[in-house]
Amino acid sequence: MQSNADGLGGARFFDENKQDRGWAKQVTRRAQSIGRLTILDVVTTEPSLASFLTSLDKGILRVQCTDLAGASYAFAWASGYENGSQIRIQGVLVDA
Repeated sequence: MQSNADGLGGARFFDENKQDRGWAKQVTRRAQSIGRLTILDVVTTEPSLASFLTSLDKGILRVQCTDLAGASYAFAWASGYENGSQIRIQGVLVDA
């Protein structure tokens, strides 16, 4: 694992309608951020989830990690794109 990232294990992804869009086997939160952007790198073998994430263009997204820590991220908006064998999600979290 890279020293500039926190490995979160697997996660489920939900759209703006709280519909479950699929599971990724690995999600890594990048420690370096750009302004208010939060950046996640996602590894999935589910074609439907990959298609959903790469088509995100400032859409609402919720990520619920399925590891023991159970961290979750609620994005006010997020965009996704292919980044080699991973999908990179970047966006702004909902203010807590």
